[in-house]
Amino acid sequence: MKLAAKLSQVMGKVGYVQKGGTNSAQGYKYVMASDVADKVRTALGELNVIMVPAQVDVVSEGLTPKGTQAIVTARYTWRFIDGDTGETLDIQTLGSGADSGDKHVYKSSTGALKYALLTTFLIPTGDDPENDAADATVAKAAEKIFGTSVKTASKPASGKLEEVDF
Repeated sequence: MKLAAKLSQVMGKVGYVQKGGTNSAQGYKYVMASDVADKVRTALGELNVIMVPAQVDVVSEGLTPKGTQAIVTARYTWRFIDGDTGETLDIQTLGSGADSGDKHVYKSSTGALKYALLTTFLIPTGDDPENDAADATVAKAAEKIFGTSVKTASKPASGKLEEVDF
């Protein structure tokens, strides 16, 4: 069986992942990376496929606007390797992480891994990006983190998204 067929089988095995984490500081629930990884790891292992980080490129690094946290954004290349055929497939995701200590890099890589798995395997989490309530929650969380109001993108009549200012 080819790698693409194996990854398709993983997609069929891994269903909905419930939001089991709670960020009480910003008031929202989220899908924990460990919950996603547990489901996908089991399904990949059954098919003799592994996923490894193949490359990391720092896109930007610095301090948050208040200057209280280090922040990094990196592009991660994740490689699926078929243990039977040696066939590989690379995908890329971005990850950003901010922390007042030394964990900003780990937060970046955890986020990038979680979204690599969610998007590659089309895993539903109950999020709806067109939900106005979700936009308000994101704006509220960003205001707490960055200490400034956030404008969200809107879809004008032309159908093209406008720029988002942070």
